[in-house]
Amino acid sequence: MAKATRVIIIEQAYLLAAGLEALVGELHGVYVEHVYHGSEPNLTEKVLGHKPDIIIVDPNSLGEQFFSIMKAFQNETDIKVVGLLSDNAPNPIKGRFSHQLNRNHCKFDLLEDLKKIIGNDLEKKPSHNQKLSNREIELLKQVCLGLTNQEIADKLFLSVHTVMTHRKNITKKLGIKTVSGLTVYALMNNLVDIREVENRG
Repeated sequence: MAKATRVIIIEQAYLLAAGLEALVGELHGVYVEHVYHGSEPNLTEKVLGHKPDIIIVDPNSLGEQFFSIMKAFQNETDIKVVGLLSDNAPNPIKGRFSHQLNRNHCKFDLLEDLKKIIGNDLEKKPSHNQKLSNREIELLKQVCLGLTNQEIADKLFLSVHTVMTHRKNITKKLGIKTVSGLTVYALMNNLVDIREVENRG
């Protein structure tokens, strides 16, 4: 069995981070290990502690720490550091990345660029073709609205164990592990309303 490719994302903007996570979820054998905002204490140690294969970095998220953190990342020769850059990014910033994703590109182009960076002939996960059941859709909505497993169980008259099983099945079918990624999926497929998500909690 081929080794899974582990990705760390450093992005402070919620929608960009969730979009990147959903994008990575389109690729077979690739998953997001963790998402950082960029302002966490000891960020370098935390990121490298995951032993990722790829780090996707938005330079704007690192602020003044950008050059020192990038230097530490570049010392890890077995990690591919990918810049999420705009067309007008300064050359000193662009020059720090041997691999780049253009934040202005469409989904198809970003997927193709990501496949080239990873270096494999990756295809969409077959599991993405599996449709969610009505019960899984209902449960997904509750997850996106911020309910805990216990709250979902109470609302849908299920056991907590059943809720957890449904969540595992949803993750397996969609290839998305985090609540932020599931929320973007639900929004893109009109399963929840943006106003409901914004008012959660």
